[in-house]
Amino acid sequence: MSKFELRLSALSKLVDVKSPAVEERLSEEFGRISEVLQESCEYDELSEALKTLEVLVPRFHMATLPTLESFVKSVQTRTLTEGGAPITGAKLRYRSPEILIRESIEVADKVRYVHTELLVDFLLQMSRDDDKEVRAKAERSLETLASIDLHVFYGPPPRGAESQARLVTHLTQLTDDALRTNADIVLRILGTILSPTIEGTNWTFQSVTIRRGSVTSDGGVADMRADAIKLAKRMYGLVASVDHQKHVLRTLDSATRREVPSSDAGTSAMFERDTVTVLDFMRELVMTSALPLVQLIEHDAYWDYYRGASETIKRKALDVRDVVDAHAEYQIYKQLIGFEGIFGNWEDLSRSDEAWEYGDTKRLEAARQYLHEIDDASYEKWRDRILDFSKTRSNDLASFPVYYQFLESIGRERPRLALELVAVHEVLMAPFLIPLLRGLWGSVRSVEIEAIVENWLENGRHLIPIAKSLYQMAPPRLDILLEVTARASALSDRDALIEVMAVAASLYAKGAEDAKSLFMQSLRELKKHNDSRWVRAIWFNRDLRVLVSAMEPHERAELLASLATLPELDYQAEDVLYEMAQHDLHAVLDFLIGRLTHARVLDNQKRVPTGGSSYRFEAIPYQLNKLNKVLAREPDALLLALRGTFDKENQSFFSYRGARLVKSAFPLIGEPLEQLLLKYVVAGTEDDIKFVIGVLRAYEGDPSILEVCKAIIRTVPERSPIWNEVAAAIETTGVVSGEYGMVEAFERKQHEISGWTHDEDSHVQAFSRWLTESLQRMIKLETERAGEGMALRKYRYGVGKDKS
Repeated sequence: MSKFELRLSALSKLVDVKSPAVEERLSEEFGRISEVLQESCEYDELSEALKTLEVLVPRFHMATLPTLESFVKSVQTRTLTEGGAPITGAKLRYRSPEILIRESIEVADKVRYVHTELLVDFLLQMSRDDDKEVRAKAERSLETLASIDLHVFYGPPPRGAESQARLVTHLTQLTDDALRTNADIVLRILGTILSPTIEGTNWTFQSVTIRRGSVTSDGGVADMRADAIKLAKRMYGLVASVDHQKHVLRTLDSATRREVPSSDAGTSAMFERDTVTVLDFMRELVMTSALPLVQLIEHDAYWDYYRGASETIKRKALDVRDVVDAHAEYQIYKQLIGFEGIFGNWEDLSRSDEAWEYGDTKRLEAARQYLHEIDDASYEKWRDRILDFSKTRSNDLASFPVYYQFLESIGRERPRLALELVAVHEVLMAPFLIPLLRGLWGSVRSVEIEAIVENWLENGRHLIPIAKSLYQMAPPRLDILLEVTARASALSDRDALIEVMAVAASLYAKGAEDAKSLFMQSLRELKKHNDSRWVRAIWFNRDLRVLVSAMEPHERAELLASLATLPELDYQAEDVLYEMAQHDLHAVLDFLIGRLTHARVLDNQKRVPTGGSSYRFEAIPYQLNKLNKVLAREPDALLLALRGTFDKENQSFFSYRGARLVKSAFPLIGEPLEQLLLKYVVAGTEDDIKFVIGVLRAYEGDPSILEVCKAIIRTVPERSPIWNEVAAAIETTGVVSGEYGMVEAFERKQHEISGWTHDEDSHVQAFSRWLTESLQRMIKLETERAGEGMALRKYRYGVGKDKS
């Protein structure tokens, strides 16, 4: 234990002592650390001052938050030092003002139950900090404060939800401007407040028990929930954006949920009251809210009906449904957009899964009927309706399959309307240009859309939607795709080039042979920028398999070369490599060896890009899921390729890089791998044997390596340095569990080699005795270490005592 830790331990004991002398000593210490926090620039000194303040909080809780507020304001303008020298470059990642601010938040948390309101103000300020990690830390602290802790709620003396009630009361006293400024985190706090669950954690020296239960109405919870709902309703109209109002509705939905049906009449009444309040509020919003909000209201009201624990709740939910059903414009919106809409009779839906079978077919029929309604008389009405519907946003455009087909049909069959949408309302319709363009390409006014697209290409706009609109087009518009490729290359628009590759692969699979040249042209442009992201965009595309199978060897080589600098070979890249290996396994092996070479170059350069963040490059993934099956077909070629690069490799890294390929292809060492490894052992050169040991170490001490290990021991001289490396391969344990997990693992190792003492080879016998003695020493040391660790945990956490 360091001197500083001993000092903290002594102070922690003094904090509970009441005497004038102790008070004077602690006051001096508090004054010292306050001065350090206000004036020092030395990082370690500031960090130790914060840790000391955390210990002193119980005696100086009134001064803690003012001290921290002053510190976090001033520390950001200081030039921090280490040993008197300014901290710069990569070190700032680990010794920065922001890290000290996050430590300050941890200290501030210690006064949460004493100065709740002051803490909330402090954390709200920190939740707006420029640093995202500081913001996240503050937000987590606020959500923790909003959570009802089981041990505090029922602990002595009874405290109930006092802190959470004070939190809600304080938030209700904020001005509208303050609520707008902090809207996101305030709503997250209210969502936590309205959660139906309560949790607590018990610690002992050997276990952590998480207990979970349902919120009850006592301890001030009922009044607190009512106030939280009232505040959420107030916040609904403070920001006139769909995203904000959705957030409010989702927060209010938390109030309608319960963990389990309650036998307590008061709790049941509270949940019924809260659900009815929310449903009444939603009913009032239906006719005046944006259509995406009406959809969310319908969705939430149905599930309130489905879960309804009383007839009152069910009746209120049906009241919402009736108002929604009377909203004629929403009914059209639901058919075209409604990815969260509820289709069918609610009473039937709640009783039968079959009632949910209102699929896209019926919606497409409705969309087809709407298309027939668009004529000169209804032109403006439908134009405005489409513009309104198209304001709906989703993180996943796959949420709009019916609307996409509807817009494509408009492009093909109502081209005048589609042309106005893309030409006059280009910005609003940007997320939906693809289906409109697809329809217009096949319309009677295709010449006009070509002119518009030519203008976009000239100005470098909408390159990705233009490319995507050509996906699987018949006949293919390779002339347009060629122009997109040329413009994207000129503008270095790599995202557009990636889309060109995906579209070109699809068109090639449909018979457009010239599309392959566009694929390769885009690939070469991306290679100039070492951009391999295309693999993530099209790895799943079955059309790529057709294209790969038709490639010439030099084209496959280019494809592999473009992946050389990928930071890691994830499952997407592996899928592409798997397809390549079907046609040319040796080219893929050369590619993998090339990545090992690149890793060595980076090791030598110790590359650190600008910005101070370390460059991460994983040459070989920890595990393969598909490519390993192809590698296993030619184990001799795999080992030969790895042996060829081993002498140049940093041999201490080999087990974690190149040898992973062997481990992935052969999870256990058996035939034919064992015989191939034994050939390298028989060859007898030291480097050959080290190569084999490097492979063995990748198996984390699995018993399947023992026969090859024994062959190595027979080959090398007694007490050779190779013994240590073989011992390390055998002793490796992988993951263990339990206090005595390492002891048990070493005992298993000892048992596995116990038969070696009777081996016919004297070297093997000697090695067995030597390794057994080593294992026995480690067993003794690990037994002592585990016992000491257990004793320390018993001291800290107790034996069966709760520690919240």
